[in-house]
Amino acid sequence: MVDNHVQHGGMFDCLKGIISIYAISKAQHKDFRIHFVSPFHLEDYLCPNEYDWRLGADSLNYHFPFSRPVFAYGEFAHPRRLWKNRRGQIHFYYGYNSLDKVNEHFGTHYDWSQLYKELFRPQPHLQELINHYKEEIGSDYFVTHFRFLNLLGDKMEYAEMNPTMPADEQEKLMAKCKNAIAELMKMHPGSRVMLATDSNRFVEYVRQCIPDIYTIPGKIKHVGTAQTASDAEVTKMFLDYYLIGGALKVYSLWTTGMWKSAFPQYAAMIGGRPFERIEIH
Repeated sequence: MVDNHVQHGGMFDCLKGIISIYAISKAQHKDFRIHFVSPFHLEDYLCPNEYDWRLGADSLNYHFPFSRPVFAYGEFAHPRRLWKNRRGQIHFYYGYNSLDKVNEHFGTHYDWSQLYKELFRPQPHLQELINHYKEEIGSDYFVTHFRFLNLLGDKMEYAEMNPTMPADEQEKLMAKCKNAIAELMKMHPGSRVMLATDSNRFVEYVRQCIPDIYTIPGKIKHVGTAQTASDAEVTKMFLDYYLIGGALKVYSLWTTGMWKSAFPQYAAMIGGRPFERIEIH
């Protein structure tokens, strides 16, 4: 359930919960559906691949005793309530990757990437855009990903998370991150570099310093903290992660105050690409 009744986190937090609950449903031979309607409708961008997870609006029932909610966001360390064998329509609110614990409990060997591919493929209009940008960047590229939260003044997160740095500190941080990109470019001579980040400001800064750097066009927005998200903003997010999943290698770079984002890690996992997290000094 991603319906704005509780805070759900970012897109990949939602996907972690989806994959975890789908694995449990497979192990218990239960029907599985996804109700993802906030801040956008998932079905507008991803459609069923091997398993039909769609839920008609007339099938959803929020009323006890026909349905029961399971709010388990605080139980990722011991998610035992997730696999309790219940009857009826159970609404799971969960945002963690508990696949290892599911496999251990049920004696299964589910693979995160395989489960994702059973559930999802891009809608045709999204696939056309993915194909367009893959042709534009070519097959020989690597990805650098940075998540700054509010450090650079982009206001991507809740106000209490990572207050904006003073202007001079922002310039130092951006220069440090830009230099880290340049070092990775030396390790991949002849390959293009794609920049993915949560900061529109950092994109503009790096474009001025490294004109050949590749970015997917569009404004960046963190849909996990937004009440609404435009089609362009959501499309940009999906394009980023499908192109990240097609790279030769994916790097997540961070330093003090930045976030070790799951976004590039799981995008690489879906695409079966090598992933490395690097601390910048």
